[in-house]
Amino acid sequence: MNWEEYIQMWDNSSIQLVDIRQLVISSGGKQQYHLPVSGFIYIVQGQGTISLDEDIHIFKRFYLLHAGKGSRIRIEAGQDEVTYYYILYRGILSPKASKEIQHNYDMNNPFQLPYAYQPLAPLNLYRHVDSMYEEWSRRQVFERFHVKIGFYQFVYTLVQQLKLQGVSSKETDMVEEIIQYIHEHYNESISLESLAELWNYSIQYLSKQFKLRTGRSPIEYVIQARMAKAKELMIRTDATAQEIASSVGYSDVFYFTRLFKKQVGMTPGQYKKKMKDSLVDSDSPWEGFVSSMGKHSSSCYVINDNHYQYKTEGDWQMFKGTRSKMVLTLMLCFTIILSACTSGNSSRTNNQGAAGGNSNQSAESTQNVTSNEAKEDTSTRKLSTVMGEVSVPVYPKRVVVDWDLGPVLAVGVTPVGASSTQMNFAKFLKPYLPDTVEDIGLEGSISLEKVLDLAPDVIITWNPAAYESYSKIAPTVVFETSKYSTIQEEITAMGDILGRQEEAEKWNADFVKRTEAARNKIKNVIPKDATISIVDYVTVDKFLMVIGNAGERGGRATYDILGLNPTPKVKSDIIDKKEDRIEVSWETVNDYVGDYVIVLKVEGQEPTNLPATWTSLDAVKNNHVIEIEMEKYFAADSFSSLLQAEDIADKITKMAAAAK
Repeated sequence: MNWEEYIQMWDNSSIQLVDIRQLVISSGGKQQYHLPVSGFIYIVQGQGTISLDEDIHIFKRFYLLHAGKGSRIRIEAGQDEVTYYYILYRGILSPKASKEIQHNYDMNNPFQLPYAYQPLAPLNLYRHVDSMYEEWSRRQVFERFHVKIGFYQFVYTLVQQLKLQGVSSKETDMVEEIIQYIHEHYNESISLESLAELWNYSIQYLSKQFKLRTGRSPIEYVIQARMAKAKELMIRTDATAQEIASSVGYSDVFYFTRLFKKQVGMTPGQYKKKMKDSLVDSDSPWEGFVSSMGKHSSSCYVINDNHYQYKTEGDWQMFKGTRSKMVLTLMLCFTIILSACTSGNSSRTNNQGAAGGNSNQSAESTQNVTSNEAKEDTSTRKLSTVMGEVSVPVYPKRVVVDWDLGPVLAVGVTPVGASSTQMNFAKFLKPYLPDTVEDIGLEGSISLEKVLDLAPDVIITWNPAAYESYSKIAPTVVFETSKYSTIQEEITAMGDILGRQEEAEKWNADFVKRTEAARNKIKNVIPKDATISIVDYVTVDKFLMVIGNAGERGGRATYDILGLNPTPKVKSDIIDKKEDRIEVSWETVNDYVGDYVIVLKVEGQEPTNLPATWTSLDAVKNNHVIEIEMEKYFAADSFSSLLQAEDIADKITKMAAAAK
């Protein structure tokens, strides 16, 4: 990274400070979260490890890290207590910046650029950070205004040291580059083969990495980008369907029309008429599509920005003439959202405490109410949550959930809206999910406008950072599954939140019966003392990924529900350390693979050659290999895990029958 160019982009940007805090992690403790906006983390005391997405850094006091919006942060303290500051901010490049600066920004957005290092002169940075924190904490207008001056001084001192120490940043990755390319060349011929050739990767690897990051294949992304641009042209121009088809990369207007109807649900003509007849039109469907991974210049945040709520402002090069319309649309969104503010509790407490689930009925509903009677009850009750007390309906009818879909379905509630990440990848829940459930967007780019349109009476989120924005629409409950030690506790808590205590009780009773049935099915198939492992050698290169019981990919189903035994190394290196999974080299695979092995498969993707260390394993030689489909085992919620456990039990019995 050219640090002169970096500071030049800062100089041509508008900066808004969002939050400054000092946090402490006790010895051996850990914290993890997604950054709601860009941010600096400055560790001033203690030692341990800090992970930025997949990169792990070891620190010993005075360690500084920068990451962009949506980055996953995980800090684990060593033997000593860890003290650190985080500074959250939002940066937007000025539209008046020179073309050269805009080009540099598009190539390396400074506010998304990840880097980490140990400063040579840490106390200089510490003085800036501590001073900013003290002033910010006073919450006075003048002090907070002055903090901004201190923030610029901090960044200046920081970049001086980065330049002096020759620290390099992590460059833009392949998926981000492909997304940028698609948005720049959507009207040209784009194929998997051409993308693979441009980036010099195999088609299989490129497609796998893209889908893992975006939830869509590259070609699906191209189609949706083209359809979004086509909508833009239909609303803003009088171009014919043939002209629009050609402009977005389709020479055959009939093929374009069929594709448009499949994607949008109506023909181009019907869509254009509907939008023109609307009293309030979406000003730019193209803008709403831009991925959170893309590098389009500036971001326009609606009210309170967080990792789950934003829409992009669009490509300034393409839509310079539309600013007045965009301002009017933004004002409209602002007015709509403000009108919803009175329906939720917008107060917010510290990020520490237990998640919601224990309910106490208010005076309006102190009488005992059965589930059926409550259906017509319009009174409210209080829930004690991680964000403080939240007033929710006794029997919510319109529920929106951005992650924990399984527990909601388990207590008999069909949400009006859910994250497409869960709807698409929690495959075992598909039979329980009617088409009436609306898509509120991918995890990481939830549409606040869509949530608002659904008029929920309760929103359930996994992330405290989303609370403030969601609570302006409807009462919001942060549901932290990590608080609950068993699946039954998790379901009971969701039943309390949604007023479905009876349904939760019934599901838990059924869960016990089904768990016992699944265990009995494999009781005489796998010896009691046999060990089993779960591995993935398709989505990783040069290594083998071994799964524990905490994360997705069937670990919870195998070890918690079916009660099967992990190998000693899986237990000590993954389960006891509460890790989801680890990567191990092929040379050490024998240390982790047990008497039986569950292998995660991805359709159409096979490793070229499995090494001898794999083929010589006893589990492989004895045909004790159970294959499961990756896309069905993405989710780790309580309901999905039960269905996965039953599926694994069936596969184990079939494996045993085939061996006879």
